[in-house]
Amino acid sequence: MTYYLYRLAAAICPRLPARFGYWFFARLGDGMFLFYNRRSHYFQNLRRVLGADAPPARVNAVARAGLQNLLKNYFDLFRGHGLTRDSIRAQLGELHGIENLERARAIGKGVIMGSGHFGAWDLIIHLAPVYLQTRIVLPVERLKPEKFFNYVMKLRSRQGIDIVPLEHAPRALIKALRAGDLVGMAYDRDITHTGPMVNFFGAPAQMPDGAAQLALKFGAPVIIGFVVRRPDNQCAVFIEPLLEFVKTGDLECDIRAGTQKIADALERYIRQYPEQWLMFQKIW
Repeated sequence: MTYYLYRLAAAICPRLPARFGYWFFARLGDGMFLFYNRRSHYFQNLRRVLGADAPPARVNAVARAGLQNLLKNYFDLFRGHGLTRDSIRAQLGELHGIENLERARAIGKGVIMGSGHFGAWDLIIHLAPVYLQTRIVLPVERLKPEKFFNYVMKLRSRQGIDIVPLEHAPRALIKALRAGDLVGMAYDRDITHTGPMVNFFGAPAQMPDGAAQLALKFGAPVIIGFVVRRPDNQCAVFIEPLLEFVKTGDLECDIRAGTQKIADALERYIRQYPEQWLMFQKIW
């Protein structure tokens, strides 16, 4: 059923006027908000971000806007294969720090480009093929059913995005970096549960350390980018300067320190735009 619903949405959404599509999916987000469990991990994460003293009305307002943004991301996902490079450029029109990405690329060791589950995440992965004319390798959890996963891989491949199952990711990422390509990562969810504990919003949280490991072992530069969705659904792209990873001879400590730097950058943007952080799994 998931597969056929996706095929249906992928056939219809590219034909919808963008303004209507975003409005319609935002209303689906409103409906989702009405029935969403206030004890869920999403609300717990928001309360940590907003602070224990945040009034319920504030938490609800941020959650409602967040669920609207989530559903808008689904609209972007369903219509993405029908977007031209010009239309993507137009929607990602407000660029800040693109020179940081170009500087990282010039090092010649590939680029580790990542973000959190933040903002218009389905649009940020288009930066590589649209602005740098290069492919990006994106590790993901294998979706079920298998034909659904294969269909998503096929659509992404047309856009210059190579999706690799998580179990094959290490070799694929190293190969991509050695070829000078980009690899994409989510910096705020440790799927493998093997990352270090770092300070995140004043409490210990386990974060993925893949970016820090690759940077320290292979010298690849690490970039953090954020796509903030504006109320009119235009997007502002913010690309942070290259992160510096220091080798002290203690690899475990160096990986933890590098992961902490990534967590600090995530925290700055999430504090500023809490409605853009769409994390539905337990973090703390």
